[in-house]
Order: sequence, then C-alpha cells, then structure tokens
Amino acid sequence: MISQRQIEFRQEYRSRIMGWYDGYFHVAIIYAMGAAAFYIYVDHIHDVTALEWLTVPLTFLFTNLFEWAVHKYVMHRPVNIKGLRSIYERHTLNHHQFFTDQEMRFRDHKDWRVTVFPPYALVVFILMSLPIAVILGLSLSPNVGWLFMCVTTGMYLIYEFMHFCCHVDENWFVRNCPFVNSLRRHHTAHHNARLMMEVNMNLTFPIADWLFATSDLDRGLAGHLL
Repeated sequence: MISQRQIEFRQEYRSRIMGWYDGYFHVAIIYAMGAAAFYIYVDHIHDVTALEWLTVPLTFLFTNLFEWAVHKYVMHRPVNIKGLRSIYERHTLNHHQFFTDQEMRFRDHKDWRVTVFPPYALVVFILMSLPIAVILGLSLSPNVGWLFMCVTTGMYLIYEFMHFCCHVDENWFVRNCPFVNSLRRHHTAHHNARLMMEVNMNLTFPIADWLFATSDLDRGLAGHLL
C-alpha cells in the first residue's frame, strides 16, 4: 500500500513540473537524436570483418558493467562532484521517493520526467564514448570505432526503454515480452528502500548483477534474464 509520505512527495514533485512539459515530446526528442546519431555511425561502417563484429558483444558486456557501476556507485552514492551529485539527487532523492515497490506506476505522461533522462544526457554519453571510439578506430580499425559508438548509444536507448517499461501500467506487452517482464520484477525489488543501495543495479539485462552477486535472486544467468 502506498505510504502517505510517497503520496505527499508525488504531489510536491508534480507541482514543480512546468505546465508546458510533454512526456511524449521528451521521449521523441531523445529517440530522434539517437536515430540521427545512428545514421551517422552506420554511414561510416563498410565491409565489416568477422573479427570487427566481435566489437558488438564485447562492447555490450562493457556497457552492461558500466551501467551497473554507475547505478551502484554514482546514482546511489553522494559524490562531492557537482555533476555526479546532481545524478545522485535526481535518482535517489527524487526517482526513488516518487516510485517505491509499493507504487511503481506513472499516473500520466508528465510523470515520465522523473524517469527519463533529459535529452542533453544522451549528448553527454555520446561525448564520453567518443575518446574510446577514437582510440579503437586509430589502433584497430575505423569500423571498430564506429561499431563501438553504435553499441554504446544503442544501449543508452535500450536503458531508457527498459526503465520506462518498468514504470508503466501492466499491459500485454510488458507481461509477455522476454527480458522486459523479468526486468520489471527485478527493478520493483530494487525500489524497496531496504534493498535499493545494494541489489539489482542493472536496468537493461541483469548480467552484472548475476556476475557480482548483487541480485536478490539466487539462480543462474538464464533465470535472471528470462
């Protein structure tokens, strides 16, 4: 049952959302930016070799570990650096007060603001990925660098999608879609105030949670993913 504290926090947070805010427009901007970025990336990829394709699974695993580490050590730990501190405040002090394991759902599209990152966050993430992509492109091949960018940007967009799915009302898609249905349970447990600092840190695929034993489940990798 939703607590009075959560009810009051939601009311106060909603009162601070500007009247012009539109969740649909917010999401559309992010995915339009992502599509534009992918157009640029793919336009530069040519004649990929079998070895170069290995960039995709390796980068996927890297981003999964990165996602886990940022969630555990930045989003849930107050760091005395302004930019990182703001991430902690947005996530732990706002998102986790707005949503608990007792009430995980959006009321309407304006509530999306407390879950979906601002559009500039995608730009920052792309800029963070660029130095590594340049190094890979110069030391290995241009295709490797561009594939690295494809996967890192793609995982960011998957993160937004999966996290969004964790907070929508129950429906046919989230109930039956592989990975999404299991992640909803995984993330709901994470929103328990007693657990949120230590367990269920992945927001896409709980691979790192399984690897580092930071899951609330005691089962194999397949049991975490599906």
